[in-house]
Amino acid sequence: MKKTMAERQRSTDVCVIGAGISGLATAKCLRDAGFDVVVLERTGEVGGLWVFREHGYGVMRFTHINVSKQNYCFSDFPFPDDVPDFPHNTDMAKYIVDYTMQNKLNEVIRFETQARKLERQGDGWKITTVRVEDDGKGGCVEVGDEEVILSKFVAIASGHHAKPSWPKFPGQESFKGEIIHSVDYKCAISNGFVGKRVLIVGIGNSAVDAAANAITEGRCKEVHLSTRSGAWVVPNYIFGCPVDHYACRLFLWLPWKLATFIFETVLALLQGHPRKWNLNPKMHALQTQPTVSPTLVHHIQRGNLKVHPNIAKMEGKQVHFTNGESIEVDHVVFCTGYHIDIPFLSDEIKQTVMDESSNSIQLYKNVFSPVIGHTLAFIGFLQPASGGILSMAETQARWFAELCRGTIRLPSKRNMENDLKDEQEMGRKRYFASARHTIQRDPIIYSDEVTAMFGAKPQFWRHPSLAWRLLVGSCGAAQYRLQGPGKWSKAYETVKSVPVTAFTHYGTLAAVIVLAFLILYVLRMLL
Repeated sequence: MKKTMAERQRSTDVCVIGAGISGLATAKCLRDAGFDVVVLERTGEVGGLWVFREHGYGVMRFTHINVSKQNYCFSDFPFPDDVPDFPHNTDMAKYIVDYTMQNKLNEVIRFETQARKLERQGDGWKITTVRVEDDGKGGCVEVGDEEVILSKFVAIASGHHAKPSWPKFPGQESFKGEIIHSVDYKCAISNGFVGKRVLIVGIGNSAVDAAANAITEGRCKEVHLSTRSGAWVVPNYIFGCPVDHYACRLFLWLPWKLATFIFETVLALLQGHPRKWNLNPKMHALQTQPTVSPTLVHHIQRGNLKVHPNIAKMEGKQVHFTNGESIEVDHVVFCTGYHIDIPFLSDEIKQTVMDESSNSIQLYKNVFSPVIGHTLAFIGFLQPASGGILSMAETQARWFAELCRGTIRLPSKRNMENDLKDEQEMGRKRYFASARHTIQRDPIIYSDEVTAMFGAKPQFWRHPSLAWRLLVGSCGAAQYRLQGPGKWSKAYETVKSVPVTAFTHYGTLAAVIVLAFLILYVLRMLL
């Protein structure tokens, strides 16, 4: 029997779209704040891109997090001690499920339910949904009637890795081999790359992971990598510590040109300047999201991987590069990123929020439209310059929860618009011109700004025994649970468990001592 219109409509306080890490954090924060929450998830499981799937959207079979577990975790739910510093995707998937069950979020998730349209209705929102099933090819098919959810607040947490970005090169349509996007690359064996000649296009984290997998697991005859912009490649560990542990307030407060000089000097001392390995970056190290790989330079050194500039054209199975070189390959993998795509937005919202031509979003602090206000939040629509997105998305979610509660307010529309313009201008001046850098933010600086709005920014004077760590350590996600709404009783111990790197600790002490001697010397000369 078909449901009536009344039966196919329900009301709730907040509707969260997406049950990946951002959506789950949002649902948990809102429930903690006392709201009735409904979460819509298109697939049959939680975790978003951290769920490995044989077809379609998800991590590659061999993917590890490239941010340490201390800085890529829910702030009040640390990873178990026996999980390695950089967890495998199976560890991450289990961790997400454990978080879901611990907080009983499974009770509010409507699986295999797709948001078809989001539009205003009075002072609230109308979300039209439909039941779907996996089509076995990475997509879904509709299997039910439309249903409607009426909600006072909505959080969109569907992710910005949404629509694959496909470059176009002359002759590409007539290429005689196989061309795929990284979204469809699972591993060299599954994709039939074993013993073949492979070209990886791109120099981001997916690209270098795919190249290393083709070399090792695939035992490919040849592996090539093409990059138009080059890159600074960062190892997982520097001086024995996870590289993201060096992202601390003291370092991030430095003028970025001084900070990037220090960082580039350390990288060059560790593994040589990237020009030595034909990586030829067109930007400074801190003008882009780091490409993290413990093995890329090693494979270049061993001759397992050849690096080339941008593609000029394709012809048959030949690929010609802008420097005049050419190679013959069987498979090409475009690791060229994604476009932001939110197809269920009404035209009114889309025109207000998105600029699809530049892959940018017009959102105050990457969360709220100055025009729409606090009833619609975009959670997780930003790219971390260092560290991971999870702690940033969770601080956004906590901010949204406090706004929904009415304990705080957003700035005026004019002030939000001015702040948005200032941040966009600052981003254009600092970051390399690229589609992914339109939403780039430094995690600690960004999270400090957001948590300051609802009283959760860690203040040195309130935590004197942690002050040094808060200055020269990354401190992990739990630092934002030391105070304010949602304060966590175990935050202090968790922050203390995050190591401070010896290089930063003793380097800072040495710099302070040298500076003190210089000041004393100058004073003595003046007197």
